[in-house]
Parts: sequence; structure tokens; C-alpha cells
Amino acid sequence: MYFTNPSSRRYGLAFLIGILAGVFGAIVKWGWEVPFPPRDPNVFFPLGALERVTPPKIFLEQIGAATDWVYVFSGVSQPLSIFIVHVLFSVVFGVAYCMIAEAWPRIKMWQGAVFGFFIYLFAHVIVMPLIGEVPPLSEMPLDEHLSEIFGHIVWLWGMEIVRRDIRNRITGLPDPS
Repeated sequence: MYFTNPSSRRYGLAFLIGILAGVFGAIVKWGWEVPFPPRDPNVFFPLGALERVTPPKIFLEQIGAATDWVYVFSGVSQPLSIFIVHVLFSVVFGVAYCMIAEAWPRIKMWQGAVFGFFIYLFAHVIVMPLIGEVPPLSEMPLDEHLSEIFGHIVWLWGMEIVRRDIRNRITGLPDPS
């Protein structure tokens, strides 16, 4: 395993950049889901719902948290509590990615795409089916997998662009390798 020179690591900066990259990544992932919606509303109706429930809403219900928080923008009600979960998920992985990238450059393979693919596998193939947020792998339609796989790749790629650009601008140095 190859690690960077400890003197070139900037963990505090990586943490702050991870927050920014995570927020940016959440917006990128939302944008991806407009032309490539991951869920068919006619498939998998958990918790007695009349329409397809998103994993963040299921998660909030599982932990007994509020799912009815909304805000209104331009006359449209938006699900605030669900957005908070979506953004926090992205920020947690953005911070982890940026912090790990300081010490282990291989995580940046293919500009973060490989890490994004592994997050998809971890979250959507292993953890979420185990805790009942999505159907088992065999019951999920192919288009949902394609949307999520490529959405996670683009999500991490966007975060890597933010990470590298902001780090290089602030430090004036290339990435440690």
C-alpha cells in the first residue's frame, strides 16, 4: 500500500473541503436523478405506502424521526427532513473521501469513480436491503441499478473535482502522491 508523505497532508483543510464537496455532491446527485430517476413508483411499496417511498424517508421512519418537515420555495413544498438526510449522507462520505485522499492517493482512482462505485455497492447492494430500505437485489429493476451505479460514479467524480480544485487553490501545491 502506498501512502503520501505525512508532511504533505492537510487534514483540517481536507475536512472543510469534504463538507463543501459533500454539499456539492448532493446537488450533483439530485441533478443526476432528474433525467435518470432511480425509482419506479409502481415497484416496492414499503410501510403500507401508496407510492414508492425513498430510502431517506424509510430511514427516518425506522429511527422514529420526523418525515413531515417541509419548506416552500417558489410555491412548491419540498421535504426538508428527507433533504437533510440526503445531504448529510453526501457530506459524511465527502469528508471521509477527502480525509482518506490526504494519506492514500489510490482512493482517487479514476477521479473518485471507483470509490463512488464501492459506495453504491456498500449502500445500495448490502446495507440498504439488509435494513429494509430497498428491496432485495434480485427484486430491484435494472434501471434502478443503472441510475444508482452511474449516479454514484458522477457524484464522487464531482466531489473529486471540488476536492482537488479547492485544495490546490488554497495550498498552491499539487495533490500529494
